[in-house]
Amino acid sequence: MTTLRPGDPAPILVMATPEGETRIEAPATPMKPTVLAFFKAECTTSRLILPCLERLYQAYASENWRLLGVSQDDPETTQTLRQSLGLSFPIAIDYAFQSSTAYRLTHVPTWFLIDPHGIIQKISVGFVREDLEFLSQQIARHLGQEPIPITQDRDPAFRPG
Repeated sequence: MTTLRPGDPAPILVMATPEGETRIEAPATPMKPTVLAFFKAECTTSRLILPCLERLYQAYASENWRLLGVSQDDPETTQTLRQSLGLSFPIAIDYAFQSSTAYRLTHVPTWFLIDPHGIIQKISVGFVREDLEFLSQQIARHLGQEPIPITQDRDPAFRPG
């Protein structure tokens, strides 16, 4: 959960690279929608949603949108998770939970769809199949492509975070 709502400006991100360098950045990218996905390695729902986000990343491989995973774990745990799930999309470390606090998170996984002007368009908490397919449709529409399903038949319709 979060108290942020669609239409709110997306907060600034304070993250660390896997190498430990602190980075502050605006979530908006000119001309590109951004998907921020907060997760934690020990969360089974996070482990369910991350492969769907990887399929999204692979299906719409393009410089015209951005996916950023935001891990609430240390770099070693994050790297182990990345390898075990075969994740190739960029992941940053939530330095001292500053970004999670700025985004007012109470549960993970939570993802945000942010427009190029830094305005939150969609928020989804937990695993919500319908929301993930909506996300795929929005990225496809932005790229002028046909949407590709990113969830699988065996995935539940909903699982809380």
